[in-house]
Amino acid sequence: MKSLILFLAALLIGAVPASGSSLTVGFLVGYSGIGDQSFNDMTYAGLIKAKQDLGIGVVVEDMEKSQAAAEKAMQRLLQRPVQVIVANGFEFKELVTTYARRHPEVYFIMHDVPIKGLPNVVSTVFAVEEGSFLAGLLAASMPGAQKVGYIGAVDIPVLTPFLTGFRAGVRYASPGIPLEVAFISEAPDYSGFNDPARGHAVATEMYERGATTIFSVAGLTGNGVIQAARAADRFVIGVDSDQDHLAVGHVLTSMMKRLDIATYKEVAKIAMGRFHPGIRHYGLLEEGVGLSPMTYTRTRIPEALLDRLEEVRLKIIAGEIRLPRTAVPPKGAP
Repeated sequence: MKSLILFLAALLIGAVPASGSSLTVGFLVGYSGIGDQSFNDMTYAGLIKAKQDLGIGVVVEDMEKSQAAAEKAMQRLLQRPVQVIVANGFEFKELVTTYARRHPEVYFIMHDVPIKGLPNVVSTVFAVEEGSFLAGLLAASMPGAQKVGYIGAVDIPVLTPFLTGFRAGVRYASPGIPLEVAFISEAPDYSGFNDPARGHAVATEMYERGATTIFSVAGLTGNGVIQAARAADRFVIGVDSDQDHLAVGHVLTSMMKRLDIATYKEVAKIAMGRFHPGIRHYGLLEEGVGLSPMTYTRTRIPEALLDRLEEVRLKIIAGEIRLPRTAVPPKGAP
């Protein structure tokens, strides 16, 4: 990481542009931590690319999984000092809102949670229902598909679009195929994001009940689901990052949420003095979501099915297929 540099005091709320060489970005890591090969790792990859391309500094705060620890981590970042803070996940919404008001001189990038009305905060919202629809279509259309499954970390609103999109894709492909749904923990217990052993156990039982492919949306817990797919000789669909390499030949694809792209773009705007607060929409059109390249499974997927996936992807972008939508602003909204 680069050494910390002189703090840029803001003369107006969130109004001072910063060049890349004088910019230090703090990363408040989500509860599943660095190394989750998912949500946090994607964000970190975007920051490292920005460091390489733009010359920014990067400071990481990974902490114990509690709001008290998160607040202390936020305070440490602000003492470093940093000019930008990137926060991952719904659990930090109130924290970011509070500290953005206290520190109008600092820019905040909030992933996955819409925060409106603060002049120094930009929120990224991903149309995960679009990518999840493609994942459901693929899972239900694979040769020999008899039943598909979905394993979520916790049944909370931020994860709902994954399930609704996946279910819609399954129904679009094969209305009669069963879909089994399970959650690892119940709110306010968010351990479901960080329990690979439990994920392995739940997935194993689901495979034993006949699931041929499971869509795992559970952070670090998903690594256990992936290993269960390997053990059962079945398929799993990863999430957030390209997880295809974690169990070669068993991760059918990954529904990628391109936090790396969103992080890089939003940091670059700040570095160039082009920060704009509000909500940014990242869907298929913006390459903010989509399926992984299926590097290790493509030869097992019929060519006609690959063609259909591309056809449907283009139809979603064109608005020809209507999906269950989340509470996101229209494309192009500020």
